[in-house]
Parts: sequence; C-alpha cells; structure tokens
Amino acid sequence: MKYWVLKQAWGIVIGFLLVITGCESSLDFESNTLPKLTIISQLAPTGWTDEQRVYVYASQSPSDSSSFYTPENLEVFVTELETGITIQLEVVIVDGKIYFMVPDGFLKPEYSYSISAHAPGFESVQATTTIPRPSTISDLIIKTVSIDQSELNGSKNNVRYSLQFKINHFESNRYYHLVFYNEYAGEPNPAIINPELSDNQTFIHHYAYGVLIDRNDLVEDKPLSFNFVDWSVKGNDLTKVYVELRTITKEYYKYHSSLARQLIVRQDPFAEPVTIFNNIEGGYGNFSGFTQDVAFTDFPL
Repeated sequence: MKYWVLKQAWGIVIGFLLVITGCESSLDFESNTLPKLTIISQLAPTGWTDEQRVYVYASQSPSDSSSFYTPENLEVFVTELETGITIQLEVVIVDGKIYFMVPDGFLKPEYSYSISAHAPGFESVQATTTIPRPSTISDLIIKTVSIDQSELNGSKNNVRYSLQFKINHFESNRYYHLVFYNEYAGEPNPAIINPELSDNQTFIHHYAYGVLIDRNDLVEDKPLSFNFVDWSVKGNDLTKVYVELRTITKEYYKYHSSLARQLIVRQDPFAEPVTIFNNIEGGYGNFSGFTQDVAFTDFPL
C-alpha cells in the first residue's frame, strides 16, 4: 500500500499514535488512578523532517485512553542538558488539533534533552532523551526488476523489485527505523511503500510504515535486502527509490516495537498481552530522539 506524504512523513506517525493510544486496553494502565499527562514526541534535528512537534494531552480515564483532551494553561518546556538552555514551546492549533512546536535549529545530534509539562490540577511530568549521531547508508542498488502490464488495466504496470544496501554503523548505534519512499513522474511528493513480509527477516514491521531493526539481529557486513511490489500508471512511471535510515534511541525502538506487537496480539485471543513502553516520569507516553540519513537511486527504465 502506498501512503502519499510530504517531507515530514513522520507526522503521520504522530496522528497514528494518538489513535493507537486511544485503543489501549486497561491492561496497559492501573485502574482507579487520577488522570495523568501524556507526552508523545519523537524529535530529530531539522533535515528531511521539517517541523518538530510535541503532543501533550491528559487521559480522562487511565483504563480507557480513548478519552483525552488538552488541559487548560498547559505549559511545555525543553532543556538542552549540555548548555542548560531552556525554552518554552509555542502552542500551535491546526484544524482544531493542538500541539507544541520545537524551534528550527534548536535540536542537535549527540546532545541530550529533557522535556517537562505542567498544567493546573495535574502532576508534572518529565522525560529525557539523546539525539544520536546518524549512521549512514551505502551501496544502494535495485535488483531483479520485473515490470508487467496489468491484465485488468491497460495503462497500469505491476512493478516488482529488490532493494539492497548496507548500513555504516556509527560506533555504538544499535537501533534503526527504515522508511522507504518511491517517486513518480508528475507527482509532487514521494509515496511511502512497505516491503513485503518475509520469514527470513528478524525485523519488526512498524505498525504504520517501514521496519524496526536491532543491530544485534544483523549479520555484520552483510547487505540488507528487501522485496517490493508496486504499481504505476502511464505518465506516472516510477522514477526514483529512496531509503530513509533513522538512527533511533532505545526508547524510540521499545515504544514503537511494543505498539507493533500489541497490534499483532490483538488478532490472537490466546496471546499474552503487551504493555506499551512508557518513559514519561509521572505520566504516560514516549519522548525519544532520532537522526536521519537518506539515500536514493534512479529506478531503471
């Protein structure tokens, strides 16, 4: 399935997180507790990701977080721990949705940040994360291309191909989120496309798009390979393939992988429940960081 997106594709994840959080069962929370503040934010230095958003809301019922709202007089602060610089985040309202925006240029790789949120009648919450230095992609190539005309639509082509590349790991970087984009002639924005599932891979398929990778599951120096099934129509041929490598923190990996696993176990009534990872002190949610490296190659015609 294709997802048409702008450069800040990560924004779709935030919206999806709110939906997923809203579906959490009482297994994820203790009952009979007071409402708490929830922070949802994965931040990166400005690059392919343009706008850095922080979502903060209050759960009306910890046993059913589908009922959430933004408290009045809510204040959110971010502190750069190495310099001690603290900024209060600006409130932004778009189509009735409220979020807080981190100023461009504030976040830097290899720096650590703390976030805190305060609202009258609620316990203050806080969390910390570090923006990792990015690992990089090399030797990106497209292999085994197959293009066949659709039997049902004469202007549509079914496209199959394999994508191969290496990850150049920076020092102790361990966790990654790979996101794949395809660009088409005449289309202003690329589309996210997910690789096919494979029993030969130990990766976790992200609940929205891409795959989550633990470096410990990789064979050192062996290229990664993914298979794709796509389609294009006459005049909008596939022209370029992008791979976005997000070097992510452990908190990012554990949060997103627990969400992915929870969706899987919901389909099995006999599976053990999965608790959503939480690193917000005094509240719920996730505050984590990542950096990006993007590689691309032309699609062979």
